[in-house]
Amino acid sequence: MKAIYIFLFVFLGFGIASSKADTGKTVHGVVKDSTGLTVIGATVKLKAGTDSISTATDANGAFTFNNVTSATFDLTFSSIGFQSLKRHLITANDVQPVNLGVITLKFESHMLKGVTISDINPVKLKEDTVEFKADAYKVRDNAPVEDVLKKLPGVDIDKDGNMTAQGKSVTKVRVNGKDFFGGDLKTATKNLPADIVENIQIIDDYGDQANITGIKTGEPEKVLNITVKPNKNYGYFGQATVGDGADAIPQEKDNRYVASATAFSFSGNRQLAFLGNLNNTNTNLFSFGGGGPRSGGPGGPPPGAGGSSNTNGITTARSIGLNYRDQWGKKVTVYGSYSFSDNTTNTISSTIQNNTSLTNPLINNVSSNQTDEKINHRFNFNLEYKPDTVNYIKFVPSISYAGVNTDQSASSLFSQNNQTVSNYNLLSTLNSSAPNYGANLLYNHRFNSKGRNFSVNVSAGSARIDQTQNPVYTYLAGTATAPLNQLINTNVRTDTVGTSLSYMEPLGKGSYLELNYAYHHGYTTSDKETDTLTSLNNRNRYDLLSNSYNYTFVTNRFGLNYRFIQKKYNYTLGIAAQPATLDGNSLTTGEQTHVTTFNIAPTARFIYNFSRSQSLSLNYNGASNQPTYNELQPVTDFSNASYPVQGNANLKPEFNNNLTLRYNQFNFASGNILFTNLTFTKTDNKIVANTISYPSVYTPNPKLAGTILTQYLNADGFYSGNANYVFAKPWQKRKYNLFLTGNIAYNNNISYISNVAADSYDMTTEKNIAKNMVITQGAKFRLDITDVVDAELSTSYSINHTDNSISSANVNNNFRTINLGLNGKNYFFKDYTLSYDYSKVIYKGYTGATNPNILNVYAERRFLKNNIGTLRLSAFDLFNQNTGYTSSGTGTYTTQTQANRLGRYYLLSFTLKLQKFAGKRPEGPPGGGPPPGGGFGGPPPGGE
Repeated sequence: MKAIYIFLFVFLGFGIASSKADTGKTVHGVVKDSTGLTVIGATVKLKAGTDSISTATDANGAFTFNNVTSATFDLTFSSIGFQSLKRHLITANDVQPVNLGVITLKFESHMLKGVTISDINPVKLKEDTVEFKADAYKVRDNAPVEDVLKKLPGVDIDKDGNMTAQGKSVTKVRVNGKDFFGGDLKTATKNLPADIVENIQIIDDYGDQANITGIKTGEPEKVLNITVKPNKNYGYFGQATVGDGADAIPQEKDNRYVASATAFSFSGNRQLAFLGNLNNTNTNLFSFGGGGPRSGGPGGPPPGAGGSSNTNGITTARSIGLNYRDQWGKKVTVYGSYSFSDNTTNTISSTIQNNTSLTNPLINNVSSNQTDEKINHRFNFNLEYKPDTVNYIKFVPSISYAGVNTDQSASSLFSQNNQTVSNYNLLSTLNSSAPNYGANLLYNHRFNSKGRNFSVNVSAGSARIDQTQNPVYTYLAGTATAPLNQLINTNVRTDTVGTSLSYMEPLGKGSYLELNYAYHHGYTTSDKETDTLTSLNNRNRYDLLSNSYNYTFVTNRFGLNYRFIQKKYNYTLGIAAQPATLDGNSLTTGEQTHVTTFNIAPTARFIYNFSRSQSLSLNYNGASNQPTYNELQPVTDFSNASYPVQGNANLKPEFNNNLTLRYNQFNFASGNILFTNLTFTKTDNKIVANTISYPSVYTPNPKLAGTILTQYLNADGFYSGNANYVFAKPWQKRKYNLFLTGNIAYNNNISYISNVAADSYDMTTEKNIAKNMVITQGAKFRLDITDVVDAELSTSYSINHTDNSISSANVNNNFRTINLGLNGKNYFFKDYTLSYDYSKVIYKGYTGATNPNILNVYAERRFLKNNIGTLRLSAFDLFNQNTGYTSSGTGTYTTQTQANRLGRYYLLSFTLKLQKFAGKRPEGPPGGGPPPGGGFGGPPPGGE
């Protein structure tokens, strides 16, 4: 490890010395016409003395000259159909960049009959951004943004609207650089009309503070940014849909319905958006988090091991939301949103869980019927204040609320060597509320010296979970482990405060030194009280299952970073020291813990831009991760009778070492696109499970007899790696596209497996290393002929293999999955559309899995003036095989679950769309509607 630090400081010294290599300044700007549209391909000539150089504007009208050594020079702008423009400039005699802003060309009075651009540049690669030109990916009129996203190479949209880009989940959406509905992805992709979109950007975002300073460390968040066409920045768009239908299954005959409304009003910097939705077709308008932790019913993995897919069950969804953005004067920008949902989901599932054991593995068969009622509120607001050119303030308050009411009935059969260990029925209710309050304040100051900068970010928040749970067990066979009738009241509150400071000092031409410090303090109080029902129908406190446990987690991070910027490359090198302290105490037992850790983490980030169409990036960082409340609190949780959980108050925080390598390439001539990505993570003090299997008869503690207790330990040796690629080959201006995708994921999982003797406390524990590899290769072919056909044929083959170091664990698996798909739209007689979406999954190696055929189709007709009306007849799951099936495995268990999903049904719907942009006449009945104006504001600060 010492060699790494020596190498790091040598590299820092080399970087500082090499910073003297810059010889000139950068001159850049954007060329537009008198209407505000960008001018593509305009010739820009720079002449200084007898030397001259020329370039052309790109797809965004931008031009750049690098290493300009003269302070005085002439610029000439020319393009077919425009009057030539010449400017003489006198700049400071230094190397600071010169931003000319917007250069406006006037139309030539004697215009040529027509100028046609045969094709446009569809992809632009930037340092942390891949930008797609929306007009290069044609979609039908009035289509949503989601239809464009589905055509982009490296972007995947699943049937629920969840998005991944270059193998990583996209977690937030922005419109013109500002959060839209708090960053809720589907609100934009499913509701914004595609024809107002200019560019779609996939951004690796390191946070506001990093974007301001340019020093980007840590793990970035994948963000989708949508920019709006300037000529669509004034006007309005509205859409309403109503539909009615019924299930096609004779014994159910449930009514299916949908009603939704969308309205956008644009007026320059002011933007208003309204969304509303009511349906029982499993369509969620917003993506909210869960309603707080809770133990599952009998069977299934222990709490915290993962939940079921959102597509399982049948959901009735009710939601509404409002988004607002405006410019208050010249110095203040505001934007925020409010979202509300009230969803009810019924899930019927059956699970087979094979639990590992050193001697006698246990099998758990579970059937469950569960209804969840979830209510969510979310409010956030952003205020940006720029009093002058050197100061910037951003204040972000937020409030959210999640409430859950759950009713569950379930049965569990636990068996060992074909002998019943326990058999019981469960009736359980749960009520949970989780309010959350937070605020963030960012201040940045740029000093007069170019590059000198100071910023401070302060955040504070408070989150509560108030939960009441009443599990009632009826044992049919075996010994009762948990109390038969429990009333569990849990109150958890976490208060956090944190701050981060950054000071950046220029060292030379293109080189900077940053000093940073970060502090985080989190304090959690938890009071858990379990009452049991006595024979006299009175409830008594059960001390063994009750606990008041508080803990504090504090981290300090001291960092030093060096950044060097050149024309083709830039890099950041640094080192950070992070001490952490975890203090906990149980008010019930008096047990106290004090755990300290100290980590040294180098930081490295390297970007090399071979050209505008080829880039390479490398990023390394280290960060700690604190244990959760369930992993820390030392009292056994028996709310799940078969799988009790007991925390470990002496856990240390995890420390993750993350490495990412990415290479992107776009060929202008052929249109070929290649995205590759490699990630590797090594975790020290990984928090892992120790599953302890107790025999069906256990004399020292009968409460544990026949159960599998989960405890937690720290372990070293965990690491994971992932490599993926996307290759896209287009023909004839993307009428035909071939996509090849591949992914390899490897995980070296660590867990412990323990067995206890029937008549003693003696325990046998072994470390299990579960080496899991998943290999997936896919291919897609897309046919896209405007107003004729838009179809895609896809297939993928996946191998999932796990080897366990403990051979007696009996959980080795070797699964295969084949996916086949065909989806598309065919257009007839201009206004008729036939849509089809077929998928087939073939499972190999899974027990009891079905191989469903899923086919959804619809036929629609556009009518009324300007096609503002659409009538659609839809049929979903025509083969009625939409049963959810999932399988997962770790070093301690494997599970296979089948769950109900919305089956075959028909729906007849009508949609009305009205819009007016940039002074066009309304495409619908006269009257009503807001005046011309509106929009999503300008580009993000700093511009891309």
